[in-house]
Amino acid sequence: MKQLFTSIVCALVMLVASVPAKAEFFDTSMPEDLMTLGVRLGVNTSNRNLNKDVFDVWNCNSWGTGIDVGVVAELNFRDWFSIQPGIFFESRSGKYNYINVYGYSADDQSRILMTQFGRDRSYSFLIPIMAAAHFNVSDDIRWNLEFGPYLQIVLKNTVNGEFEVPVYNTPDGLPVGYAGVNSTKCDFGFKMGSSLRILDHYVVGVHYEAGVLKPWQDGSLGGRRKAWVFSVGYDF
Repeated sequence: MKQLFTSIVCALVMLVASVPAKAEFFDTSMPEDLMTLGVRLGVNTSNRNLNKDVFDVWNCNSWGTGIDVGVVAELNFRDWFSIQPGIFFESRSGKYNYINVYGYSADDQSRILMTQFGRDRSYSFLIPIMAAAHFNVSDDIRWNLEFGPYLQIVLKNTVNGEFEVPVYNTPDGLPVGYAGVNSTKCDFGFKMGSSLRILDHYVVGVHYEAGVLKPWQDGSLGGRRKAWVFSVGYDF
């Protein structure tokens, strides 16, 4: 994940460095358009974890993939500054593996471990309102830095998995059923990132979404939602 992010950043830097600058880099004049609309399509990689002390042997939440589709409006106050409200449909996914001490053998007091594993997937609306600073790299390329809060409304969350408690001195596990942990219905967080607007219409960007609220209805589980989003778009 870090290698992919580093490669994208390096490619953007090389693109910017290779273009001769003609436009004023920091333009404080009034914008030509007071409002513009755009569409965005992207992929994400996300994670929703638990506090590390919830499972005392193994606690792992893997990053999964999903899609982002949405629209943004840009309210231009100055050429260099705008407010960007938007609404996105997001799908997120991930795998989890947990191991906890279930009990101890009556024979030799060795540990009996409970294993929980599976996959979760969620669908939601994400509504960010970001402030954006714009820098004119050239006549054809504009660099944007964006930051602001978002509200996430979870439409559906599905969890597929099972518990297993090993039978002592046997190689097979004994399924004891599965009891999923309920997800919260909404989240609040901050979205931040950078993008390039090319030829006044085409947009490519990368953003990080950091949830603030706990993702589980059982607050003692702790954890946070978080995601990286890589997107392309078109501004009308």
